[in-house]
Amino acid sequence: MKKETFMKTCKRMKVSTDKMQAAYKLNIDLTEFMDDDSWVSQSLWNVILTKEGYDWFSWFMYEKAYLYEIKEGMTAWDEDKNEICQTIDDLYNFLVTNNYFNTPTK
Repeated sequence: MKKETFMKTCKRMKVSTDKMQAAYKLNIDLTEFMDDDSWVSQSLWNVILTKEGYDWFSWFMYEKAYLYEIKEGMTAWDEDKNEICQTIDDLYNFLVTNNYFNTPTK
């Protein structure tokens, strides 16, 4: 997956999550309504990325909480004790460097 496509896709996922959260603040719960879209998205990411790549992607999106509000204390380190995946750009570079894409990146 080309970087531009990856970045646009992740940003659109964030926009969608922001809209769902705004609706929830108005007492409109779209969680069940959006379950099928979420399943499709996760299924496609599982095809695009290797298992390890999807684990990192999922960690960044949901545990580090890129889709919500990034948790500053949530960090990951490489074997040399360098922090990795601080930003969405870092995540992409990490996935490419470690050959975690099943699709071409160029």
